[in-house]
Amino acid sequence: MFRSTTSKVALIVLLALAVGYYDLPNQYQTIPGTPASLADDHVNLGLDLQGGSQLDYKIDLRKVPEEDRAQIVEGVREVVNKRVNTLGVSEPIIYTSNIADEQHLIVELAGIKDLDKAKEVVGKTIQLEFKEEREGEDPQYVEKVRSQAETTLNKIKEAPGSFDLLAQEEEQSAQDKIKYSEEEWAFTTSLTGDIGSALKGLKEGEVTQQLIQTSNGYIFNNGALEEQKGFFILQLDEIRSTSALPADEKEVLVRHVLIAYSGAESAEATVTRTKEEAQARATEIYTQLQSGATTVEQRARDESDEGGADGTGGLLTRPVKQGGAYDDAFTQAALKLTEENRISPIVETPFGFHIIEAVDFNQVKYSQLFYSEAPDPWQSTELTGEHFKKAEVVFDNLLQPVVNITFDEEGAELFEEITGRNVQKPIAIFVGGNLISAPTVQGKIAGGNAIINGMPSVQVAQDLARDLNTGAIPAPILLTSQYTIGATLGEEALSTSVRAGILGLILLAIFMVIYYRLPGVIAVVALSIYTALLIFLIKASLPLWFALIVSLGIFVVIVYKILQSRDGGWEKFLTFILACFILFFLTFLIQNPVVLTLAGVAGVILSIGMAVDANILIFERIKEELRGGRPLSSAIDVGFDRAWSSIRDSNFSSLLTCAILFYFGTSIIQGFAFNLAAGILVSMFSAITITKTLLQAFMKTKFGANLALWGVPQKAERKPYKIVENSQLWFSISGVLVAISVIAALTIGLKFSIDFTGGTLMDVTFENEVSVEQIQAELAALEPQVNADATPSASTAPTEGDMTTLSSGTKPVELANSRVVTAGERQFLINMPHITNEAHDLILATFNEKFGTATENRFTTIGPVVGETLKRKAVIAVLVAIIMIILYIAFAFRKVPKKVSPWKFGTCAIIALIHDVLIPVGIFALFNLEVDALFITALLTVLGFSVHDTIVVFDRIRENLKFQTRDESFTEVANKSLTQTMARSINTSMTTLVTLLALLILGSPSIFNFILVLVVGIFAGTYSSIFLATTVLARWQESSSKQ
Repeated sequence: MFRSTTSKVALIVLLALAVGYYDLPNQYQTIPGTPASLADDHVNLGLDLQGGSQLDYKIDLRKVPEEDRAQIVEGVREVVNKRVNTLGVSEPIIYTSNIADEQHLIVELAGIKDLDKAKEVVGKTIQLEFKEEREGEDPQYVEKVRSQAETTLNKIKEAPGSFDLLAQEEEQSAQDKIKYSEEEWAFTTSLTGDIGSALKGLKEGEVTQQLIQTSNGYIFNNGALEEQKGFFILQLDEIRSTSALPADEKEVLVRHVLIAYSGAESAEATVTRTKEEAQARATEIYTQLQSGATTVEQRARDESDEGGADGTGGLLTRPVKQGGAYDDAFTQAALKLTEENRISPIVETPFGFHIIEAVDFNQVKYSQLFYSEAPDPWQSTELTGEHFKKAEVVFDNLLQPVVNITFDEEGAELFEEITGRNVQKPIAIFVGGNLISAPTVQGKIAGGNAIINGMPSVQVAQDLARDLNTGAIPAPILLTSQYTIGATLGEEALSTSVRAGILGLILLAIFMVIYYRLPGVIAVVALSIYTALLIFLIKASLPLWFALIVSLGIFVVIVYKILQSRDGGWEKFLTFILACFILFFLTFLIQNPVVLTLAGVAGVILSIGMAVDANILIFERIKEELRGGRPLSSAIDVGFDRAWSSIRDSNFSSLLTCAILFYFGTSIIQGFAFNLAAGILVSMFSAITITKTLLQAFMKTKFGANLALWGVPQKAERKPYKIVENSQLWFSISGVLVAISVIAALTIGLKFSIDFTGGTLMDVTFENEVSVEQIQAELAALEPQVNADATPSASTAPTEGDMTTLSSGTKPVELANSRVVTAGERQFLINMPHITNEAHDLILATFNEKFGTATENRFTTIGPVVGETLKRKAVIAVLVAIIMIILYIAFAFRKVPKKVSPWKFGTCAIIALIHDVLIPVGIFALFNLEVDALFITALLTVLGFSVHDTIVVFDRIRENLKFQTRDESFTEVANKSLTQTMARSINTSMTTLVTLLALLILGSPSIFNFILVLVVGIFAGTYSSIFLATTVLARWQESSSKQ
């Protein structure tokens, strides 16, 4: 079947027509009989192309056993999906992602109107837990608490700026035992014990380096006063001197000596001196103090008439301020003091005569995370919200509202078992970490129902039932980052990038036709079909049976080709593994539509440019065979066979890069890697099937006899270039470029974006003319209000029925230091520290009030923990990519003659890769360009492309070594190989750069830096594959031979 070339061409034409028709926009699919289901299939655009918001929640799995984590994560996803469905958002996308070994849940909401409501609904931590009394005391409990606190402290040390987020996460894990709070302004002197001492040694933003074990005050527990002892982790947030504040805000901590007299207010009966005697004694003390003969503290202990002064040394616990609790004359005298240890003149009040000393003007704001040492009276059971089925409000015998919970079958069995072993004992019911009730079990309870009583009102009961029904979440979640983009910006980014891509592809087609002539025309046709296939895979959402049939068909064809090939056993095995991967990958792609992001569009366009590479490899091989005198039919077959090893090895290395990008990347990076991998696989398939079939078809026409149409030159084969002999020149050029890059990176440094540092980015377009200075002035003016409005969102214990919504912290931010840059006409990018949603709304409202209509194109906020993990993850990704590539190259070149070690090929390829990575890094450092997550994506893509080029040259060296003559040196073999592959290397890079340069110049500004890295990296990669990698290999081999 399909053995003749004509039938194969007919099949290709039918395939192209069918796929092309499917790819058309729905309004153009007007052929009678078109299935109605096709109208529902469309290209799914990501948030950066259609506008919307992305919320990134971290799932806290620390209390979940390893074997249950996958089930819990899926449970969280289902709960959040139910919550999102109540928002009425069209086609929400909810998926899990592994970020730095942490499970995250990504919620993408296109066209969301009320983001605040969405965050409140989605992010509620409604965790249902049933606990039983703990039996016996654990003698190691305090040490376990210490160990837990030390683990958290170490995490904070590793990720500076992560205190707030980690502290909230810790509190959420055990709200009854771990408390996070943000303290208001306090004088360091008034802070008691170890807390005050620890804070005095810190600077703003610093965290205590050791745990502080001390008391956290007293609480009532079962009617008794109980001291809270435990471990503290402290962060100093702000320091200020109150002496510089305006008079109505000024505060001062003082100590004083009071000399009372008989008849003065609150004077004790033992005070018998007259008013005149009291004034005289005060004057004597004042004189002594002025001479330095004594101190206020000593005089207060010895003779102050204030009660308790002998113990306090006259230090007042409350600071003096306008409108405070102290006498007005006393207040005014104290506030006139401007320096510590200064003494006021004698002040008369109804209480007597005072001498006041300023003790402290320095105040601090700090945050604390407290771990209680008190043993937990409750222990967890197996019954959690995971077994929850439904909740409803009913009324008990006393007509009081209660919430009736129904469990699933497994939950009912667990509840029966738990109640059976706790007869005449209490079982505690916790919701959101708070103890709601602890009824005593009267007997084993079967049937799978439990009652939550203690509801203060019907409304509270209804709210709790509703929250439980929309998601009794099996594990806490914490919002770590947020990304919002306006619809207008998304549409503009899509249209400009697509236009630029089309222009680049047209230029690519023109080049292919001019340079390769008839094969170039065939390549353009094959690329058109390739593009249609790629769009089909992105858009497709077809039934599973259809996806399996198509994938199995392709799998069978590939296996048949493997069996027919002359590859070695290991190569066949590797290709078979790839065929298995294609089977599952294609099935998934055909059944599930791909969400296309802006980076994904770039990946598609890049993959189309890279798809030409396989065609160029084949065409260059065919031309060589034709120059060698082979007939056209034989030249095509041999050309394909000899090009296959280069195509296979180079594309395998690129697929390794895609896999690393997908594993280590965020959702946007994963989308890019996914599309690029799909493009690579489709390009391999189309090159060895479609292109070959079309070439064979044209061969049998009158065009086949005219070798000029096949681009075969009439002149003799070119003599090898002497590239290796000029190694000093190439090494010097590379050395200078690498040295400049390294010096720039070390001295100037890289400007990391909020992807790595955490923070907030606002992209705003104003209706009226506005300057950078005006925006900065407004931000500076808003800073006090933003910080004054900052309230600890998770430090207040929730009341019954009130579920805490987690945010990423409300720390004071320095808006005055925000960086504002112009991004277009009346368009500005504003970089600032991480802010809350309330602060964001206030800033936007102020812009609208001061400057007219302000349209927010994009809003991104990322917590510092995520930023630090992404930075660490990026380094790991690059290192893993390098290791995997060197291992694969060593494997692929294991059959080279024994006198050349395969590890030399891998090592030389890595040297070239390091060269190709350092140059873009140096350019970004020199020109102070921003490094974001897409920068790392581009670097890894450059790694794949560069090794792709290098492998082609190395593959030709491997082939030529098999025919090396006795009098032919390795240098001569290397030169010949470079000369033979020169056209391919330059043409491949040129075709890819044509599409990238179009995107760089005409595409969306939001991916400019991303494309710039690719352009610079591909230039560097082309240079290194020709002039560096092979030259290093040749010199190394010559040196080894001499030894």
